[in-house]
Amino acid sequence: MENLRYRWNLMSSFDRFIAIQVLVFLVISILGVIGLPIDRWLVLSSSLTTLLFQPWSLITYSFIHADLWHLLFNMLWLYTASRYFLTLFDTARLFTVYFLGVFFAGLTFLFSYSLFLTSSAYLVGSSAGVMAVLIFIATYTPNQPIRIFIFNIKLWQLGAFFVVIDLLQLTSGVNFGGRLAHLVGAGIGYFMASQLLKGVEIADGLQNYFRQGFRFNFTRKKPSFKVYKNKNRTSTEPLSDQEKIDSILDKISASGYESLSAEEKEYLFRKGQK
Repeated sequence: MENLRYRWNLMSSFDRFIAIQVLVFLVISILGVIGLPIDRWLVLSSSLTTLLFQPWSLITYSFIHADLWHLLFNMLWLYTASRYFLTLFDTARLFTVYFLGVFFAGLTFLFSYSLFLTSSAYLVGSSAGVMAVLIFIATYTPNQPIRIFIFNIKLWQLGAFFVVIDLLQLTSGVNFGGRLAHLVGAGIGYFMASQLLKGVEIADGLQNYFRQGFRFNFTRKKPSFKVYKNKNRTSTEPLSDQEKIDSILDKISASGYESLSAEEKEYLFRKGQK
């Protein structure tokens, strides 16, 4: 027990969030086996009437996954995207992007089925939030390299791949609600990042709410030094650059992105392109 508590304390806020997603899946699976299917109170139904009695489902559906592979796929990409996200922004912004993606994807799913589709359906999974985070960082730092197995690609290429896949499957009618949610999440991520590049802060109030506590510790972990090696020597990035990055990120954590000067925003953007 002490070892688990120690490991929990070492985890970042968002890593804890991912761990909670896994724990929720395990608990719901166990309860389902013993005849207590509580997931039906947490999934998002396409019925507006059901929503009136389960308004929390606009958020809780993202904690429910269809099966183990659904959970693992989402958590893998959420973890990967969050690593790149947190090198430039704090955890509060990450939660804001994620949950806005989840919320608006849920609303779109609900009203599209209620107004245009006659069939009933349920929405589950964190994919909309994952897509929001992934597309946000792919839009903000499109040329950031990422290694997928043995291939080196750029973030914008990874984001574009997932969007194209969802568009193709959306037209096929297979898992229409899920694919629609993915695309809405992607749209939220793109919109928030593109506005931020223009110096426009979206949902600053929600970010401040997360920064003030919620349930986790939202202190940003400072990025570690990058080490470059060649045959003759090992060196780190210039300390002055690292200190400047840390200072800017601390300023964002304390006062928000809009508190940065034009020079600071440009400096941070250029560093994010490397």
